[in-house]
Amino acid sequence: MIDPRTFLFVANLLGMLCALVLWVQARSFPDDIHGLRDWAKAVILIGFASGLTSLRGILPDVFTVVAASGLLLTGQLMLVRGLQRYLGQTPHWRPTLDIIGAIVLLVALLTFATESYQGRLFVMTLAQIGLFSWGAWLAWRTEPKGFGNRFLSAAFGLSVAVALWRLATLPAAVNESDDIFDHNLIQQVYLGTFSLGVLGLSIGFILLANERLRVELEFLATRDPMTGCLNRRAFFARAKVEWARSLRSGRPLAVIASDIDFFKKVNDTYGHHIGDAVIKDYAHRAQQMLRLPDTLARFGGEEFVILLPDTGMAEARKVAERIRGEVEQQQDKKLPAYTVSLGIAATPDQSGQATDIEALIAKADAALYRAKQGGRNRVEG
Repeated sequence: MIDPRTFLFVANLLGMLCALVLWVQARSFPDDIHGLRDWAKAVILIGFASGLTSLRGILPDVFTVVAASGLLLTGQLMLVRGLQRYLGQTPHWRPTLDIIGAIVLLVALLTFATESYQGRLFVMTLAQIGLFSWGAWLAWRTEPKGFGNRFLSAAFGLSVAVALWRLATLPAAVNESDDIFDHNLIQQVYLGTFSLGVLGLSIGFILLANERLRVELEFLATRDPMTGCLNRRAFFARAKVEWARSLRSGRPLAVIASDIDFFKKVNDTYGHHIGDAVIKDYAHRAQQMLRLPDTLARFGGEEFVILLPDTGMAEARKVAERIRGEVEQQQDKKLPAYTVSLGIAATPDQSGQATDIEALIAKADAALYRAKQGGRNRVEG
């Protein structure tokens, strides 16, 4: 059998290494990925708790039992708080800290008043089951769904399962004379799970944060930062897929090119910050007029392009007119009134089939030019 002090030493060492990795990630990751610093502090507290416990018999019990119990539960609570911050929730420390304080006081009574190791074990295990069950539930709810959140949920779940086993076998497992450093199987499994659990939970949270970072980088690579619409590159990637699908199925495909009228005058008169607000307002209102399969993209400046799968010329004209009419009705009184011109093109049409998606967009651009030449605030196609 392995000396239980070895497990505790390993837990202490792994906790410090994991804390270092989490702290480095917290400094290098975007500010909107929260919780990494909380997890770094949590594993440091858990590492200190295991270090103090390993000194049982060398230092007084007030440090190795009572203080260690308080540090352990506080560290486990901070794991939960880190997940809450990651989810965008505002952690409320009370009444959970009050409950932990009451548990630590009870541990002190069971240590110095009744000297009941079995009682301490029962109370601490029950508290850890509660905290880790809470953590498993939060981990399962995190986004994005993937290997990271499943791994973290499983790590919490495994810790809960081992703690339940320890609790269920408590009467047979405890040897009062050997105390925490007994060598029975259940104690070995529990301490082994505790040691590796610090590593497993930290790896799970790091995977979770990395997946969130990947999603954010993908968003930044494909989206216009001002409006959240697809950028030009991402639009063409999606449009080529829809073009190929349209050719295979024989279903129509429509494109709407739109431009905010007299946008330079808006910037010159009201300032660029108002101009930016107008662009955001148009993107929001146009998106509300579209179906889920439709795609709105910002091509640059005040120019937007809309892709309408399974939509013919007549339907595309109705969509464009709805957008034009919606924008013409000024809704936000903080913004100047503005209008849009729109050009439409669709396949197939009577003026000659477009050879590719770029040619179809060029037809919509030509129609947009005619709308502007015809007086603006109109639809051409």
